[in-house]
Amino acid sequence: MFEPLAYVRAIHFTATVMAAGIVLCRFFVAEPAFALAHGDLSSAVARLPARWSRIVWVGLAVAVLSGAAWLALLARDIYDAPIGEIWSNGGAFTVATQTRFGQISSVRLGLAMLLALSLTRPTGGGERAPSGFAAVIFAAGFLMLPAWSGHAGALPGLAGQFGAAADALHLLAAGAWIGGLLPLAMLLAAARGTKDPSRTAFVAAAVRRFSLLGMASVAALFATGAIDTWYQVGSIDGLVETTYGRLVLVKIGLFVAMVAIATINRFHLTPRLAAAAAVDRLQRNCAAEIALGLAAVFVVGFLGTMAPAIHAHHHADSAAIPADAAFVHIHSTQGMAEVTITPGRAGVARASIRLFNDDFGPLEAKKVTLTLTAPAAGSRPMTRAALLATDGAWQVEAIELSQGGDWMVEVDAVLGPANRLSLAAPIVIEAGR
Repeated sequence: MFEPLAYVRAIHFTATVMAAGIVLCRFFVAEPAFALAHGDLSSAVARLPARWSRIVWVGLAVAVLSGAAWLALLARDIYDAPIGEIWSNGGAFTVATQTRFGQISSVRLGLAMLLALSLTRPTGGGERAPSGFAAVIFAAGFLMLPAWSGHAGALPGLAGQFGAAADALHLLAAGAWIGGLLPLAMLLAAARGTKDPSRTAFVAAAVRRFSLLGMASVAALFATGAIDTWYQVGSIDGLVETTYGRLVLVKIGLFVAMVAIATINRFHLTPRLAAAAAVDRLQRNCAAEIALGLAAVFVVGFLGTMAPAIHAHHHADSAAIPADAAFVHIHSTQGMAEVTITPGRAGVARASIRLFNDDFGPLEAKKVTLTLTAPAAGSRPMTRAALLATDGAWQVEAIELSQGGDWMVEVDAVLGPANRLSLAAPIVIEAGR
């Protein structure tokens, strides 16, 4: 049903959320509660930080490996060539260094390494070494940065920056809540195995702190989720009539189920923590929330490989794309363009270029040029001036497409005296008939 990239993304985000969430929960919830543990309980919980560090290291390793696979699959899609060939001719290095995704991935790799090193510090007794706060910063950065390479970050202008910031906060809140559930469950299990009189106060303090963190996370998830849904879906029709929108509904359903369980935990079980049965049920509810949360993270992985519903709705409202045409939609921070080449195969063709602003309204330009570069090594770029047609599209006639393959299309538009729009993307041209 989905491409391998969807599963790679899902695994990557799962590992990222779990690794970062453990760090956040450890710093903001567990370590402050450690000061209340005494006797056997203190000995039991003292072993938890080392266990959490090992889980974080495994999560970071999985995230780095899946991130590398993500980059390789992205390079394969860009060059339309086998991964081995792309690796041997330096294409993977180009994607890693010259695309936004690659540059962000490089920064995140550095943060992952710093985070792994910061977890080697000794802990216990509720003490917070300076490196503990550094670990939180590294984890938050590692968790939030993918927002600027996703759908929201691709939107032009202020909308893109606002959408990316909302996505970053969304990821941070998801990591704090979903990723923090596992260490909380482990903490409850360690406390349940002791009879120390300090157990009730310790568990109550940890649960109260996590409850505050969870409520803040739920509020952030609700607000940022609503913003993201508005930007990426845009209408009720887009929510129910597109695959993207229906997956968003699945994610919303999982979120509602998690909130329902969290409400039971907060208002029914937390006041009864002195009873062992309440602690047992709270631990089981944590496991249920973890399962629902990870399912939601998997949905996010799939959504990132699909065109947002609002784009599908926009394309449905625009002029119909001929069945034999090659088409590409390109975003940038200044504007966007839709390039249609008809017919989309080797031979003589014509190109139509439509320019849009961040509201999908027409973007006026003084001059537009189109550059096409064939996929063969050493091909020289072919640049042609476009003419404005009566329907608002810029047209280029009699283009000689020498071969099929993954061509590079570049649009350069002069918007004003000191304002230009430059866009580039691959476009697939079929072999001639």
